[in-house]
Amino acid sequence: MYRDQEDGLFGAPGKWSIRKCLSIQCGLCWLDPVPIEEDMHRLYEVYYTHGQKFVQPGIKAWLRHTLVSAYESVKLVPLGILGLTAEKRQFSTMFLSDLPPGRVLDIGCGDGLLLYQMHLKGWSVIGLDFDRDAIEAAREKYGKFGFELLQTDLMSARFPDNSFDAVTMNHVIEHVPDPIALLAEVNRILKPGGRLVSITPNVQSWGHSLFGECWRGLEIPRHLQILSLPALTSCARRAAFTKIEVKSSAARADMIFAGSYAIRKARESGTRLRGSRDIELLRALRSSMMQYREAIRRRSHAECGEEAVLICHK
Repeated sequence: MYRDQEDGLFGAPGKWSIRKCLSIQCGLCWLDPVPIEEDMHRLYEVYYTHGQKFVQPGIKAWLRHTLVSAYESVKLVPLGILGLTAEKRQFSTMFLSDLPPGRVLDIGCGDGLLLYQMHLKGWSVIGLDFDRDAIEAAREKYGKFGFELLQTDLMSARFPDNSFDAVTMNHVIEHVPDPIALLAEVNRILKPGGRLVSITPNVQSWGHSLFGECWRGLEIPRHLQILSLPALTSCARRAAFTKIEVKSSAARADMIFAGSYAIRKARESGTRLRGSRDIELLRALRSSMMQYREAIRRRSHAECGEEAVLICHK
């Protein structure tokens, strides 16, 4: 599908290809070759989940905050009209807002923001991430709340059966070598009636069809596979889930479009982004317009949202 691709975001060394299953019942894309397990940590030496440990005050920080606030305020009306405001609220709690507080495990917790948000809603939270810097950032930000934060992978954590009322994975399943084994382990540790919510880039998205190898959802080489809605359903079934819901969403499509525009611009100029979060007003506006168009397009093409959402019940 795509050949000799480099990491244009965080500068991990090497070149990779992306291959695709041609079956319309699958559509899965995967990285070739897959990095060996001993080298996986090197792909995350620079990564956005590490958080920002030090905030630099000054005019630039103030200007950035002001621009972001104004940008978000302007978007409220069209987001509400298109139904995206409600979707964004669901994303902020990983589709758990209709459940009574219980015990939740966030796999790939990054700097711990979701843990903090769920803690405020009365949940007992545990965060897990194999990335040492991400866990350190979470401890620095939220350590005073006493969250249990584990630097490990799910298999190595060895939680007892029926341990959690909910398990969340926000952009995690695409990073693991064996997504079916991951889902099966989640099934084991969920309590009867418990809920799994997994959000991941959607390889069937409209943005992927537009940007191709510059689509932000590919994130070579950290995304080992990019799933379609049918592939996600198949993985859940093979992990012994029977109550399965999959859907696409445009709730955060503006961020993916913005990243895709930035990657394409960097490629055209022969530079690397290195994970930059600098805001360009024109790019932000274009990305919002694309998000609105995708939300309208989803009414007739339900699978075209930038992200795929998997919700399973045990």
